[in-house]
Amino acid sequence: MGTIQKKQGEGERSSVARSILLVALACVVFGVQQGIHDNYGIMMTGLLGPTGLSYSDISFCIGVGALIYGFAQPFMGMLAIRTSHRFVLILGTVLMATGLLLTPLCRSFVTLLLCFGIVLPLGTTGLALGILMSAITPIIGERRAAAASGLVQAAAGIGDALMSPTLESLISSFGIQPAMSVFAIPLLLFIPIAIWIGAMSRRYTKPEEVEQVKNETMTSMIKGALKDRDYRLVTMAFATCGFNMSIIESHLFSQFVSWGIPSQTASYIMTVYGIFTMIGATATGFLCTRFRTNRVLGTVYAIRVVVSVAMLLLPKTVALALVTTALLGCSGDATVPPTTSVITKRFGATRMAVLYGFATVGHQIGAFFSSYLGGVFVDLGLGYAPLWIMNMCLATFAAASSYRIGTQAK
Repeated sequence: MGTIQKKQGEGERSSVARSILLVALACVVFGVQQGIHDNYGIMMTGLLGPTGLSYSDISFCIGVGALIYGFAQPFMGMLAIRTSHRFVLILGTVLMATGLLLTPLCRSFVTLLLCFGIVLPLGTTGLALGILMSAITPIIGERRAAAASGLVQAAAGIGDALMSPTLESLISSFGIQPAMSVFAIPLLLFIPIAIWIGAMSRRYTKPEEVEQVKNETMTSMIKGALKDRDYRLVTMAFATCGFNMSIIESHLFSQFVSWGIPSQTASYIMTVYGIFTMIGATATGFLCTRFRTNRVLGTVYAIRVVVSVAMLLLPKTVALALVTTALLGCSGDATVPPTTSVITKRFGATRMAVLYGFATVGHQIGAFFSSYLGGVFVDLGLGYAPLWIMNMCLATFAAASSYRIGTQAK
């Protein structure tokens, strides 16, 4: 009996250690990926001179990238089911590195659209949260998945906190080409990580579950999910999230500079966003294990209403920038753990990459309009106020939708 208990204890410790390592590696991958994805706005400032393109042209490329990031996710999820998570993670790594290396060389709208608007975002799609969580959830178990999702999403804050000021300094000192090329180097480390995560995922995923899902088409999977009321509600709310996030990623840095805040100071304020992103995502991941998911999610969206009102009405100062950026961080990626929790509990880990990916389509449609309209409004001399008015209305709708999610999503 003692021997059996000892082996069980060793097995549990091994399981915990393996889960910690997997989550840590997923955090590294997602932190770098999201750090690049969230800093398109800073890259934009470096691309304006060398490309000779207008603010609205580059905003359009970022907007197309937002659509690519959304529409490609369910396809990447299905590709992971048909082939393997390892293949998709490696594909994403290669495309990201290619996009980072080629974008600074672009000298026309068409080439910039191809490299910055398609190749780079397509690469980030292969390393998206849905792909990573669907790979590691069978290994760590669904019980730990919500908290793990919060931790992985929080790693985006680490990426932002480290990469925003670093990228701005590199662009200011050396130009856009060396700056973006430097960020392609860490991606080489992702290949062995992808191979190991993929092998572990295949080992722990139940074969019968995989075979069942493989027999489904992506269309039938999504149609089945859309019959579920909670999935419809969480997807509609998540669609508004992209509009909010793209204001932060594409225009917030430029808006602070337009207030007269020095660019270096603005980059450090964006670091505050990264730090509070970690706090918000981690907090909601654990709160979802203690409270009803709908209440956690609805409250996060309600914070965005408050921020939008503040950006519209309060004096434009460094203090306002710091406080609103902190609140945007707390409420930014914090929507992801509750959203993935609802989807995983309703449909399982294997389907999560596809169904979360489909929810991300609406998210990125919102991101496209936010990215592009922001550039149009600025070029027309309207400033950023129309964006915040739209964001306030969308966040109100999202909060109301989230509170209506049923008790089965606890």
